Amino acid sequence: MMEGEPDEDPPCPGCSCNLQCPYIRCVECVPNTELCLRCFAKGFEYNEHKNDHRYTVIKNDFKLFDQGWTAADEVRLLRAVADCGVGNWIDIANQMQTRSKQQCEHHYLKCYINNRGPILPVLEDPWITVHPSPVVFKLSDDPPRPAVGSTQQTEMSGYMAARGDFTMEYNNYAELDIRDIDFSEMDDDLEKDLKYAVVQIYQNCLRERQRRKRIIRKYGLLHLQRLSVINRKYEHTIKAWLDSLRVFMRLLPPIEFDKYIEGLHYEQELKNEIKQLQEFREAGITRLRLGRMFHRLKLRREEEKTKRRALSDVLSNIQDQTACQQWLQRQAALESVGKGMPISLPSAPRKCAPPLDIIGMPGYEKLNAREREMCALVRLVPQSFYEFKTLLVNECKRQGHLKLAQARTMIKIDVNKTRKIYDFLISDGYINKDPLLAPMKSTVAK
Repeated sequence: MMEGEPDEDPPCPGCSCNLQCPYIRCVECVPNTELCLRCFAKGFEYNEHKNDHRYTVIKNDFKLFDQGWTAADEVRLLRAVADCGVGNWIDIANQMQTRSKQQCEHHYLKCYINNRGPILPVLEDPWITVHPSPVVFKLSDDPPRPAVGSTQQTEMSGYMAARGDFTMEYNNYAELDIRDIDFSEMDDDLEKDLKYAVVQIYQNCLRERQRRKRIIRKYGLLHLQRLSVINRKYEHTIKAWLDSLRVFMRLLPPIEFDKYIEGLHYEQELKNEIKQLQEFREAGITRLRLGRMFHRLKLRREEEKTKRRALSDVLSNIQDQTACQQWLQRQAALESVGKGMPISLPSAPRKCAPPLDIIGMPGYEKLNAREREMCALVRLVPQSFYEFKTLLVNECKRQGHLKLAQARTMIKIDVNKTRKIYDFLISDGYINKDPLLAPMKSTVAK
């Protein structure tokens, strides 16, 4: 081999192992940075080399001279000859390991000793391809060219693709402020300064218009349909953050901002995947194949839970006879509709709220057992119930009777709760709605 030529493959700067084909060569770094596939997949960066540089794949699996001899075989043969010397074909074949003594000798003498052709064959450039075909004209969709007056043009703020401008500008009527300005020699200094200030304001408006158009053009904010399609892939990751993250467009160039968004999207995808793997591990699953089965079984279990929801509705409404009856009527109507019979569906029954746990609340010790049960059913704080009861009983004593309408004007709560409290006090004899009857009980518990 020639003096100064390396005898072995150069090491990878990432893992220090010898490079073996195929490997990656950066085409932007000077000198070229070469990485193994493992370090390239990890995004390894070295000195001036960045993981977003353009690259090419180095492979020596093509033939140079003879069919069946690749470029990698040629390099190994030349290295073996340099190590063992010309004529030691047995040692050369042992170092090659894939060729016999006769094959090594025949190929070396034919291609490197007796070859009178060019030193290396001329390879075809894979990038040069000629495909004679007609040129088909098609209007570009970026930016789009909507019809005048269409909904898409309205959504694009009146953008005109042929002019590259908008029908409505930012501060569209700014020209009205300067159309009547006229500079004359009769103007004093104050009038001139005022007119100069108005012109300066108009120039600032023009700069703001250009700035907004530049942002729309650079960040691709004109094609709303394409933006919606792009944002659709963030449905399960960072869709809720996109509107808040757009303020960072002022700080980053367009490509850097897209990289920033993609990085957040990839991070959230990894978090979702880690969360799913943690769920598998909590369920005792250690293989991805079993994890997919677990996911299918989980979906099936949720579907069965939805089917069993009918029974839970009955159990939740079984204490309320009216709600339970309405639910049964609705189920019967649904079965009739399933059989093809037209029928109007009754309204879904309203679920009753569970009783309130009032133990330990203020005023709990002031009430008797029936009053505590009443507060729990009505979901009312005991102290409030005690104050309402005292207020209604005192008013009944003052007037000799108390109507429901009067109770509702005195107690500013839900009318249904007021009626229940009113009926409870009448049934227990605290108040009466007939002026001829006196209340049987006193308001204050001794």
